[in-house]
Amino acid sequence: MKVKKDLQVICFGAINLDLIFEIDEELALRLDIQPGYEYFKDKKELDSILYILQHEGILRYKGGGGSAANTAVALSRIGIKTGFIGMVGEDREGDLLLESLEGVDKKGIGRRGRSGIALSLLIKGERSIIIFPNANDTIRIDDIDIDYVESCDIIHFTSFAGGSSFNAQKYLLSKIRPEIKVSFDPGIIYAERGIDALLPILRRTDIFFPEEKEIEVLTKKMWRDGCLEILKIGPKVIVCTMGKEGSHIVTADNDFHVDAPDVSVVDTTGAGDVYAAGFLASYLNKKSLKESAIYATTLASRSITGFGRERYPEYKVKS
Repeated sequence: MKVKKDLQVICFGAINLDLIFEIDEELALRLDIQPGYEYFKDKKELDSILYILQHEGILRYKGGGGSAANTAVALSRIGIKTGFIGMVGEDREGDLLLESLEGVDKKGIGRRGRSGIALSLLIKGERSIIIFPNANDTIRIDDIDIDYVESCDIIHFTSFAGGSSFNAQKYLLSKIRPEIKVSFDPGIIYAERGIDALLPILRRTDIFFPEEKEIEVLTKKMWRDGCLEILKIGPKVIVCTMGKEGSHIVTADNDFHVDAPDVSVVDTTGAGDVYAAGFLASYLNKKSLKESAIYATTLASRSITGFGRERYPEYKVKS
């Protein structure tokens, strides 16, 4: 017998311990890190890199992270009943990550191995990330409880580095009711897989949240033409985020831009995740696409004025 759940959104993606370090250019060179890039490293390198950063960098933030987890926390703070599907480690970091999800329902989270770690490196105001996926990439099809998802309004997908968890996402989409809306933030990891690999998700997607660069990588076209191409595949709404330039929303019969306000930037980590939360919250509250984009922009712009989740929405902010 199916158990009735009372969730509006379930996020399915990575959850990491975020460590934000400020480092100088010399240390970046030694670590072979260039500003503005994302790196995936073998877990064997984690402890040695951490040792160097702890002794030669400046720790600015330690807390929960990961795209799906960030969106889940922001949604929960806004007042949306939110759940999560993911995997944390059987370690102290796993305990911390579960606590960091605050009001998010955790019934869909398993524990296995070592928790994911994301090292954000601030180099003269620019950010690079070294990611150690660990437990995130161990999710299997049989870890997924279909009944857990069956009564939510929206399932929100973000990316994994490994194939097992990606396959679990596709499997879930093949099993859930067609009435459940699908929201998808691909990240550069999934964009680099190409359109063919993402077709099972894109065909089922209602709201698509790519960055401008991700559209161009995914389609091999300029972002506007790329958006029009992806509209033909399945998504009803494409929300193309453009950093300080704001966002552009494209549908079959609508096309408009929302500027981002000029704010004092401290850390851009998770800005897109908070944007997705604001947009989905407004969408659930029956707001227009324009109202949803403006509200999402307001929350995302506020979030980058602090480190990590320091400036995420306060609890029960109304959209």
